[in-house]
Amino acid sequence: MLNQSVIKTQLAFYKRGGAGCLFAAHAANNPSKYEWRLSVCEAAAEKIESIVRDAIISPNVSTQSIIFPSVIHTKELRGLLCVLQEVPSFFLEQEEEYENMMCLGFRARINDKVSWVTGLGGFSFLPKTRQAVFTEIVFRCKPRPEYEWVMKEAPENVLHLADMDMKGIGENKFKALWYGSLDNTEKMLGHKPDLRSAAKTTFAVPLHLWQK
Repeated sequence: MLNQSVIKTQLAFYKRGGAGCLFAAHAANNPSKYEWRLSVCEAAAEKIESIVRDAIISPNVSTQSIIFPSVIHTKELRGLLCVLQEVPSFFLEQEEEYENMMCLGFRARINDKVSWVTGLGGFSFLPKTRQAVFTEIVFRCKPRPEYEWVMKEAPENVLHLADMDMKGIGENKFKALWYGSLDNTEKMLGHKPDLRSAAKTTFAVPLHLWQK
């Protein structure tokens, strides 16, 4: 019951457009329709790995969210970042300093593809579009569908959250959500998206939080 309350609360963040993306806001009203599974987990490598492996083989899951309600303070976020490096299906591809922040890009190995992992959480140093109620990672776990409309080409071997199949949406609605997402994101950030908020960055954290 508690897990369902956590998921419901996190979905409310998406529904009100908190992530900037209007596709996510739309899909949050009916996650299962869009093959989006939200799971609640503790920050333990073996438990995260189990969810990842199950998401890869589950036929009705193409986007997987893992929510960590116990990751509330920065020390716990630092712990999660360490744990993610121990998850067999994950690896750290990007470790880039930008504007006094360390922009970390974790990837999930999905068969022969690489999936960009997006991170969110209740931390003021995160970009506005990443400031969710609970700490969460989310990633695409199935190959990109054949779309009628492609607004932006993605690298061939990369799986991206934007690959979610927006079933039953016509061309006009699709384009409205696309351009609306771009506008909404820029307004929330107060500037054009940068490396801190880019899809390839999982978490952008203060340098002292990443000092080894």
